[in-house]
Amino acid sequence: MKKFILATLFLTTLLFFSKTYAQTYFRNSVVIDTPTAYTIIKGSYQVSILGYDNGGIELKSFIGLHDNLFLGASCDIQSAIGKERAEPNVPGVIAKLKFTDGWESFPISIAIGYDSFYIGNEGETENTDNELDRMIYGPYFVVTKPIYIFDDEQHIHFGMRIPTQPDYISEDASYFLSIDVPIGDFFAIKAEGERIFYDFSRRKRWLLNLGVRYSYLNFLGIEAAILLQKHELPNRIIRIEFSDDF
Repeated sequence: MKKFILATLFLTTLLFFSKTYAQTYFRNSVVIDTPTAYTIIKGSYQVSILGYDNGGIELKSFIGLHDNLFLGASCDIQSAIGKERAEPNVPGVIAKLKFTDGWESFPISIAIGYDSFYIGNEGETENTDNELDRMIYGPYFVVTKPIYIFDDEQHIHFGMRIPTQPDYISEDASYFLSIDVPIGDFFAIKAEGERIFYDFSRRKRWLLNLGVRYSYLNFLGIEAAILLQKHELPNRIIRIEFSDDF
């Protein structure tokens, strides 16, 4: 896993400085479990339902208040499907503000936001003060660079997240690095590394995620992915996403 992540870092570093060209491609606000610097247009909305292991469900929806700003809410319910007792979490606010899309000669998008961290058990913590408030939330900073290879547009993303809710734990601040690559008009493959702690001393907790997405007319997306951690069973997820205008 370490060699794979190092190879991914090397590849995406090379791609980051590759020559760019003008082309249109649907730009997602999230890769698999990490954000991009892209937002949605003003007057549009997006709703997603994500299912993860043991019947868990995460619901997210947000509205484009401006071409560079969206605001929404997120709710997670552990064991929502199955025989186990459902364990809901308190809904949280999500938001993203994009500062720039760069320049024509060097398009690079920069954004900050606030969102939940990780999927499933990895995105929750114990909270003795409120058992319904276990979801990890916090601010993030992300940079996205489009690249153009084989007449298609790909994107690489790099950023940092800091957990602040329900507890601020400075040593749990982490980096993430991701890439999405379209295949034809409907499919895209995705890869990301996340929970890469800045001191690099907890490599066993790094997450490597791989996924594939099918998009239909840019308003319906269906995505399947696996989240991998060393010495742990994979977390299999599926996401259904709907986008439209008011």
